[in-house]
Amino acid sequence: MEKLSPRMLGAALFFDIFAFGLALGAMAKRSTARPTYAEPGYLTCGYTKDVSTGLAASAFVFLLFGQVLSTGYACCIYCGKPTQKSGFSRVCTILFLILSWLSFVIAELFLLIGAIVNSIRTKGQLDVGVVSEDENFCRQTKKAIFAVGAAFTFLTMIFSIGYIFQAKTNGKEREWHSYRGEADPYTDHEGPSMSMTAYH
Repeated sequence: MEKLSPRMLGAALFFDIFAFGLALGAMAKRSTARPTYAEPGYLTCGYTKDVSTGLAASAFVFLLFGQVLSTGYACCIYCGKPTQKSGFSRVCTILFLILSWLSFVIAELFLLIGAIVNSIRTKGQLDVGVVSEDENFCRQTKKAIFAVGAAFTFLTMIFSIGYIFQAKTNGKEREWHSYRGEADPYTDHEGPSMSMTAYH
């Protein structure tokens, strides 16, 4: 499995980076409305081309793939070993994992909300009477929704990278201790065992 790890890592990073770029594109290409009056008291909302919905949905999918691959890659390195050393290094690994999934959930939520809201449009003429702020009657996606989604997509990528490299470091440490023949303080007893039998 370790021979495939670099490919999995590259694929995970590609999906995360591509998802971040799509999220930025969704923010830049969000649909905007231009209110016009066909007749007094009736408002028509003219929208720009809907590109942001597809970009946000694609970012949602690519980020999901990247998160699954990065977590699976790190688990292949970190898990399945006979010994699991505790301490600061392990705490950092778990912390990176939690932060990665937390930012992932937030990013996916905002990307999904942005895609849904951007696809909802007010169509036809609206009886608005006499108004001063026409744009309030034309539903638009707030730019902040996609901005938050893009920001947490980037954080997900950073935390995933930290989790992977921390897990890789822990794996190397366990292999080095195993190579040197060092005892596990939680499973092996300290001190010479033969000296105990000499007194029987």
